[in-house]
Amino acid sequence: MLKKPILNTLVQVLGKGVTVLLSLVTTGILTRKMGTEVYGNYMLITSMWLLLDSAADFGTKVMGVREASKEKEDERKKTYIQVAWFRLAASLLMFLVGLGVILFWGGFEGIKIEALMGLMMIGFTSMAGSLEIIFQTEMRMDLKVWGDILFPLIFVVWLLLGREQISLIWVFGVYLVARIISLGVGLGLAEKILGKINITKPSKTFWISFLKQSWPMGIYMILFSGYDRAVDSILIRQLIGVKDLAYYGLAYKIYGNLIQPAYFLVNSVFPMMSHKETNKKTLFKETGILMFLGALVVSGVIYFLAPWIISVLAGGEFEKSVMVLRILLVAMVFAYLGHLVGFTLIALGKQKQVLWVGLISLLINIGGNLIFIPYFGINGAAWVTALTEMVAAGLMTVMLVKR
Repeated sequence: MLKKPILNTLVQVLGKGVTVLLSLVTTGILTRKMGTEVYGNYMLITSMWLLLDSAADFGTKVMGVREASKEKEDERKKTYIQVAWFRLAASLLMFLVGLGVILFWGGFEGIKIEALMGLMMIGFTSMAGSLEIIFQTEMRMDLKVWGDILFPLIFVVWLLLGREQISLIWVFGVYLVARIISLGVGLGLAEKILGKINITKPSKTFWISFLKQSWPMGIYMILFSGYDRAVDSILIRQLIGVKDLAYYGLAYKIYGNLIQPAYFLVNSVFPMMSHKETNKKTLFKETGILMFLGALVVSGVIYFLAPWIISVLAGGEFEKSVMVLRILLVAMVFAYLGHLVGFTLIALGKQKQVLWVGLISLLINIGGNLIFIPYFGINGAAWVTALTEMVAAGLMTVMLVKR
């Protein structure tokens, strides 16, 4: 049952291996050429951008795959187009929201232009997500990998060819160019799978129906991104300073890459899990075993390699990131479980229950960070992340068992 998902996962893991390598090179260049203060501002902008990007997604990527997986080929094509229109409109709305934040929130004082350039990525990221819906539903994640590699590859090459000291404006400008080029390649690959697609007009009827399905997942994604990306970054900057945000941001970036194999496996399994004829219990059990073994191996290896990884990436100046990374490995184990259980609930149509988990997790994360950051600094923020992932995974597991 898992043969094709495992093959898709292996392709994504291999591709991710390349992108992680490129990401590590990128991080090493940025931390050394920017310094802690500028890199901290970079992490603040990217954290805010990722939060708005999740709001623009509004759960449509996951729900788009689920709905398209139920349909025949011709109907799937229509669904792809309508979901893409919906996502584009949502990204425009979030762009306007982000513009208001940049103009009126004091946290971006002195870096407003840089923040605006980061905000411009939202529309292009929306298009990339619409292409991912196609690749995931058609079980052709091997083609998606090419676009995933091309984007960071272009960025790394430009960084290596750049000057000794680089600015935030220069970095976000390169991001935009790299994304546009990779999107062009992605569109060509999607056409290779589907053939010619007729671009239909946005359908009000489809949008209303799709919104009814996706809104719980959409709100959950906003809540998840809040405690996963934005809350800790904003509170660390406000409570203890931008340099500590740089140390925490580096460790969290590595943690984010470590979670990716779990995401890839769930991505590959999700279309099968959404199909009515699939034996969901068997599929869940087999996938869960792989998840558990993967979490044990990854956490054990990274715990011992953490000092070396941080030293290679950023040098001795970022030594504080080592303990943060080791604490986040606890969060990673629960995040692996949470990915599988959460996507299984969504496949069963229980996205409203997942939404409640997201709300509870956000409240725990905000409260925990406000309490622990002033006393324990960035290590406290890391422990709060671990607690949040543990609670989220536990609540969703209880819900699934009852189901």
